[in-house]
Amino acid sequence: MNKVQIKICGVKDITIAEHAISCGASFLGFIFFENSKRNISTESCTKILKEIEGNVNTVAVTVDPSDKDLENYSEMKFTHLQLHGNESLEKVQNINKAYNFKIIKSFNVASESDLMNIDKYTDFVDHILLDSKPKKNMPGGTGVAFDWKIIRNFYPKKPFFLSGGLNSNNILDALRMNKTNYFDVSSGVENSEGIKDKKLISEFILKANKITI
Repeated sequence: MNKVQIKICGVKDITIAEHAISCGASFLGFIFFENSKRNISTESCTKILKEIEGNVNTVAVTVDPSDKDLENYSEMKFTHLQLHGNESLEKVQNINKAYNFKIIKSFNVASESDLMNIDKYTDFVDHILLDSKPKKNMPGGTGVAFDWKIIRNFYPKKPFFLSGGLNSNNILDALRMNKTNYFDVSSGVENSEGIKDKKLISEFILKANKITI
């Protein structure tokens, strides 16, 4: 399998961003969703992006973004756009045509039936992201893993991120499934909701790269 690709999601400050990059993170996710404890302002995010430009893939994590939002993220020069809402196939197609972002489309998974509509999106995205079913009005960030047996026969046309409840205690189990080499972690590297922990980031990435801690 190719090199493990780690996305640290919910970054809010430059110290954590630089630490994650130094540990080997391939993607940093910045959340634009006001109800989230991990929400970041455009102003704060722009400052971080200027400091880390060219050093890592940067992901604007959005929920049903407006055209104005999309223009803003384009101006901020994100490498990737993550669509974490209920974006229609038409919406995704339009974004694909209009912008230079690489697109990550997330899907909430609780049963095999939730995988059925994914294929129709794959011609218009670069990656898929599979996450746990969210809390009410709170896309993502549940801190709970879905049943990975659901994806044992899942072979999408595009690579996918495994997300939802990952941490240093279960990342090796996730790797042993041999289903993907892309992993997205947020709450699993926090010491309280929305607050990233350097030590937990280091442990997670080291384990993901099969280095004994």
